[in-house]
Amino acid sequence: MRFVLTLVLLMLAGCSAPLADQERVDQSLRAYDQVQNGDVEGLKAQSTQALRTQLTPAAIEELQTFTVAGPPQQTKVLSWQTTRIAGGEASYELFQQLEYEQSLVLLSTVMVRTSSGEWQINGIHLNLADPVQARAAGGFTLENKSPLHFGVLAAAVLAPLLCLGTFGVALWRRRWGWMIGSLFGFGQLALNWSTGAWMFQVANVALLGAGFFKGPGPFDAWVLTVSLPIPAILFWALRRDRPKPEKPGKQPVASALSLSDDEPL
Repeated sequence: MRFVLTLVLLMLAGCSAPLADQERVDQSLRAYDQVQNGDVEGLKAQSTQALRTQLTPAAIEELQTFTVAGPPQQTKVLSWQTTRIAGGEASYELFQQLEYEQSLVLLSTVMVRTSSGEWQINGIHLNLADPVQARAAGGFTLENKSPLHFGVLAAAVLAPLLCLGTFGVALWRRRWGWMIGSLFGFGQLALNWSTGAWMFQVANVALLGAGFFKGPGPFDAWVLTVSLPIPAILFWALRRDRPKPEKPGKQPVASALSLSDDEPL
C-alpha cells in the first residue's frame, strides 16, 4: 500500500523545467545590442566564419529595422534547445522576447561551441510584433466562442474532478486497482482555443483526463485536451463504490453460553 501511494505521489508531482544557460542568454542580448547600435565589427568578433561573411553593412541595416530604440523594459526566455555534436562541438538555440512599451521584439539566436570550447553566434533572426495582436492571438477569452469551445472547456473541468473523486472513494473502499486506474483518461480531443481547430487521437493516455498548454511564442494559442475517464466511469457504473461483500465462511461468533429465563441455574 505504501508503495502504491508513493507511486501516485510521484506521478502527480510536477517537475521544474531547467533554466537556460545565463551566459548564452547574455551573449544573445549582446548580439542584439550590437545590431541595434550598428556595431558590425563587434558582432563579427563573436560570430562564426560562416556568419561573418554575411554581416555586411546592408545586412545589419536590414536587421535594424526589426529593433526598437533604447533598452527593453523586460526580457524573457521563451524556449531553448541544446544539441551535442561529436568532437566536442555543440549547438545552442535560444528564443527570447524583448518587451517594449508598444512593441515586442522576438529574438532567435543560434550559437555553436567549437572544439576549443568557445561559443560563437552562427545565426540571428529578429521579428517585430504588436503586443495587442499578440494578446489577442495567444489570449484566453470566452468571447465569440462556439458550443464546441464551451463543451470542451466543461469537459476539461469535469474530467479531473471525476478522476480525483473516484480516486478518493476507491481509496476509502480499498479498491487499489480502481484507485490507480481512475486517475487516467483514454483517447484525446485537442482543441485550439483561438482558431477552433480540433484533432482526435485514439491511442492516447492522459493523467486526470484533461490538460492544457501554450507554446512559448506570444502568438501561440492555448490548446485544451480532454480524454475520456473510462476507468472512473466504469467504477460508478459497476457500483464498485459499494463496500466489499464479506468473504464466505465467516459467521458471527455465538456466545459460548446461552441461557433462557425458564432454565434453572
